[in-house]
Amino acid sequence: MRSKASNAAWLLVPVLVTSSISGLAGPAAADPGSEATSSPDSSIAYWDAVGTQAFTAAGLSPAEGHTIFAYVAIAVYDAVMAVEGGYEAFAVDMDAPGGASAEAAVAAAARGILLHYLPGQAASIVEPAYTAALVAVPDGQAETDGVATGAEVASELIAQRADDGFRVAVTYAPPDPPVPGVWLPTAPTPPIGAYLGLMKPFGLESADQFRPGGPPDLDSRKWARDYEEAKAVGSSTSTTRTPDQTLAARFWGEPPVQQARGAFRAFVLDHQLGVVDAARFMAMVSVTYADALIACFDAKYHYAFWRPITAIRAGDTDGNQRTVGDPSWSPLLPATPNHPEYPSAHSCITPAGGQVVAKFLRTQRIDFTVPSLTGLGDRTFERPRDLTEEVGNARVWGGIHFRSAVDDGVQISKRVSSWELAHHFQRSHD
Repeated sequence: MRSKASNAAWLLVPVLVTSSISGLAGPAAADPGSEATSSPDSSIAYWDAVGTQAFTAAGLSPAEGHTIFAYVAIAVYDAVMAVEGGYEAFAVDMDAPGGASAEAAVAAAARGILLHYLPGQAASIVEPAYTAALVAVPDGQAETDGVATGAEVASELIAQRADDGFRVAVTYAPPDPPVPGVWLPTAPTPPIGAYLGLMKPFGLESADQFRPGGPPDLDSRKWARDYEEAKAVGSSTSTTRTPDQTLAARFWGEPPVQQARGAFRAFVLDHQLGVVDAARFMAMVSVTYADALIACFDAKYHYAFWRPITAIRAGDTDGNQRTVGDPSWSPLLPATPNHPEYPSAHSCITPAGGQVVAKFLRTQRIDFTVPSLTGLGDRTFERPRDLTEEVGNARVWGGIHFRSAVDDGVQISKRVSSWELAHHFQRSHD
């Protein structure tokens, strides 16, 4: 892994909804490792940035964000395939009239999904962005047919997913009195993503398809090792954590949805992808992220394992003589995510992104850059394993996860990404 300064600062801040699509275009040289076969496209990145702005303004949780971006990416991908062809549709298989504008289809598809899932952002963000996007498309039948195609794809996808379990009210009842090993909420707000593990996945057969075996038994040596590592290196006053480890922990503690989407937009623009490849990449990575998160939260609420901030303060209650409690212990990261510890969500999804990039580029040399949102410096990962190792370690260094949660989260990431890439986004045979 190496750090470098950002060369696309606009990726890190909310887009201006008055910006034109053409104004977001990147450099002209095509990357030889990409699958680009047409002129570089910027409409995909534009709408991803609009979606990021709308999501941020809505103040939603990462669980909701990654799911909404899967809806957007699927609708955009299927709309582009309806116009351009080349790859199998994911959810809505239709043919657009000949000559339809792909850019108009992208705009209408993204608009339809965002209006449905983020209606509160319609007037201030989504509709102005839609108007600006269509200004860049020449008036005429091509625009009309593209808009109709994108709108129909979005409407059909919304209908298909109407009863998929997204945002269904699910109540988590913490034990009272507390039970050693059982998760206690770490914030006064409702637990995050309790519904996710009950959702219908996008590409997996079921949410529990890759459910891991669970956290270590509290009386085991493995638990004692996990406990002592997190206690020592994850403490806010740790004397064993290095400055580089502290920096990495804080970097991966930044808002995960905005951070990930910035990385994906940069990838699309830096590799100068045409509209087909840009739509396909965004769908590949967004669906994989969402399904990995669904699989992760299935396991989280199935096992409901306690966080380090709870476990270490109550270490004398776990029945393991090797663990010594510290009632004053606190983690490096100031806010522990308000959902169960096992497995680690970042470890479930972020390594999957590296696997998708490698698959898309057809090489393990990905040189994938993840931006910092707080001025800590962007971080570039040469290979997927570099990304996997750092993000997992960072969650332990930050004091919010145990090692077993990281290791088993990575396995979910690998299994979900392998499944998605083997079963979806294949070339069509028409």
